[in-house]
Order: sequence, then structure tokens, then C-alpha cells
Amino acid sequence: MDSKVENCFQRSAVSIEQSGKRPPKQVKMTPAQKEMYMLLDEWWKRYGFGPTIDDVMYVTGRKSRGGVYRTMKALVKLGVCVHTPNSHRSIRPKTIRLRDLE
Repeated sequence: MDSKVENCFQRSAVSIEQSGKRPPKQVKMTPAQKEMYMLLDEWWKRYGFGPTIDDVMYVTGRKSRGGVYRTMKALVKLGVCVHTPNSHRSIRPKTIRLRDLE
């Protein structure tokens, strides 16, 4: 899992650098945070909305809702994810662009 995570981060950094934009700021994440970030990113790309805490627990094999919630909160605090208060399934990676729903 670690090599997949590193490859994904390297690809995104290269694509931003090639586009002429400012390179991304390096963020230190724990392995659990990296795994959750990758899960959130893939979930949004596949379904177009965020996972529930129970979905994350099922996919990652964690046993505690509180641990999942704390990790999600830490990702928001690090600045790599965005969360809308009082809205379910609203956590998303900061780099995802939401599509127009017209």
C-alpha cells in the first residue's frame, strides 16, 4: 500500500509542476492518514460523493468510529481535505474539482 500511495503523490506532484502551477506543499502524514486520504480520493473519483464513517471502517478494517473520525479531522486540520459542517459525506480531498450539476 505504501508504494501505491507514494506513486500517487509523485504523479500528482509531477502533473502540477508540468502545468506551470506552484508545486504542492509537502505535508507529513501518518500511514493511517495516507491510507484514508487515498480512500477518500478514490471514493470521490468513483462515486462522486464522500464515504460514510461506516464505509471507511469496512474498507480499512478498523473497529472504531471514533478513530476514523479523528483521522478525518486530522486530514482537514492538515489542509489536505475539506469538510462542510453539519453535512453528511461532505469530506473530500482539496484537489477534487466538483462537477457542474446543471
